[in-house]
Amino acid sequence: MEAWNHGKSVDDGYTGETARFRAYGNQLIGAHLRLREMIDDLYDAFDDGRDAHDLHVYCMTLCGAVTRHHTAEDANVFPLLSARHPELEAFLRGLKSDHNMIASLLFRLQRSTTREELDAVSAVLETHFIGEEKRLVSVLNALEPMGDLGIEVFDGRA
Repeated sequence: MEAWNHGKSVDDGYTGETARFRAYGNQLIGAHLRLREMIDDLYDAFDDGRDAHDLHVYCMTLCGAVTRHHTAEDANVFPLLSARHPELEAFLRGLKSDHNMIASLLFRLQRSTTREELDAVSAVLETHFIGEEKRLVSVLNALEPMGDLGIEVFDGRA
């Protein structure tokens, strides 16, 4: 909540903290948007004719971010949702299976950073993101704030 102190707005810390943890579903959408931007960055690097070293840096940044995001979902989000929404268990198991498949696609991309491998990763991730968002955003947004679930993606941009 914003407080006023002698005509000046003062953030009492509660507003920022509540906003950060208020809408986990919106955090998920934001994370997916940042991952999509990282995919676009790698495509741009290909289009710009960047050298193998630069392509590898973009690739490792993308692969690391996807891996951290999926690890946080598997460790923090899915067990929580499974406990509170048993009707989602089969869907969540499917998402974990997707994560394993995506991990092997990311490994292939790291070994051979080609446009074809990126096309495969991009297509599978896009399908995965759409399904996850359709089914989980409203459920996640209904959760009470409880702390950082670790699903946000930070790519170093301002």
